[in-house]
Amino acid sequence: MNKRYLKYGLHIAILGGLIIAGFKYLSGEEVLNAVRSFDYSYAPFMLALSLLYVLLKGWRFVVLTQPYTDLPWSVILRAYIAGQAATLLPGGVAARAGLLNQADVPVSKGSVPVIFSSTFDQVVLVSGALIAALWFEQGRTPILIIIGLFVLLGILLALPATRQWFASSADWAAHKFGIEEKWNDFLEAVPEVLTWPIMGMALGLTIVTVIVHLIILDLTFRGLDESLAYSSLVLVYILPTVLGRLSGLPGGVGVTEASMVGFITAVSDIGSGTAIAAVAIFRIVTILFSALVGAVVYFTAWRGNEEATASS
Repeated sequence: MNKRYLKYGLHIAILGGLIIAGFKYLSGEEVLNAVRSFDYSYAPFMLALSLLYVLLKGWRFVVLTQPYTDLPWSVILRAYIAGQAATLLPGGVAARAGLLNQADVPVSKGSVPVIFSSTFDQVVLVSGALIAALWFEQGRTPILIIIGLFVLLGILLALPATRQWFASSADWAAHKFGIEEKWNDFLEAVPEVLTWPIMGMALGLTIVTVIVHLIILDLTFRGLDESLAYSSLVLVYILPTVLGRLSGLPGGVGVTEASMVGFITAVSDIGSGTAIAAVAIFRIVTILFSALVGAVVYFTAWRGNEEATASS
C-alpha cells in the first residue's frame, strides 16, 4: 500500500468523521433544549466513563492484534483510538487497519482484529437484546426479526453448497480486485486469534463496555431529573444500537437516535421532548466526545509511518 496515499487518506477520514459528528450532534433544537436543561454536575463522570469505554475497546483491540505483531501495546492502543473519528464514515472502521499498516502490520493481518472487534460487539448486543425482549413486548417483534435473519444466515452457512458458493464468490472478488494473495493471507491469519484466552478476554471486555455505556445513559437521565429502571435502560440502549448497526449507516446515525427516543417513550412516562434531549446528550458524550479524543490522539500522538521505526 502506498504510504503517502495512506497518510493523506487517513487525514481526510479523521477530519471527515469529526465534521460529520459535529454537524450531527451539535446542531438542532433538541441539542439546545438539552444544553439548557441538563445538570452539568454529572458531566465529568460521564466524560470519564466515555473515555474509559474507548480505552476498554482499545485494550480489546490490543488483545486481538498482538498475535500478529511485536509492536508495543501502547502503539496498538493509539492506533485504535486515533481511528475513532473515521468510524463515522462509511467503511471508516478500515482506517484502523490502515493505521496499523503505517506501523508495518500487513493489512491482511490488521484486518482481523478490526473484523473481530465488530463481531464481538454484534454478538454481545444481539444477545443482550434477546434478553431484554423477554421482559418487554415492545422489543419482541424487531428482535425476533433480527434473530430470524441471523438464523437464516446460520442455516445458509451450515449448508455445504451455500458455504462453497460464498467461498467461491469471495475468491472470485479477491482475484477480480487483484488482492488474492492478501485474501489468502487474511484467511491464514484468522486462526491465530481463535484461542480460548483471546476470545474470552475479548468477550469479557465487550460486555464491560456495554455496561459502561448503560451507566452513562443512566447518568444522562439523572442529569435531566428523570430515571429509568435498569431493565428499561438495557432495552433502550441495546436494541436501538443493534438496529443502528444493522442499518449499515456509519455509527447507526439517525436510526439509533430515532429508535432510542421511540423506546424511551414506549417503556416509560418520559415525554418525547425529554427523551430527545436525553438521546442528544448521550450521543454527544459517547460519539462526538470519542471522535474528538480520537482526532486529538491522531494529530498529536500518532507518528504515522515513523511508528514502526520508533518502536523497534
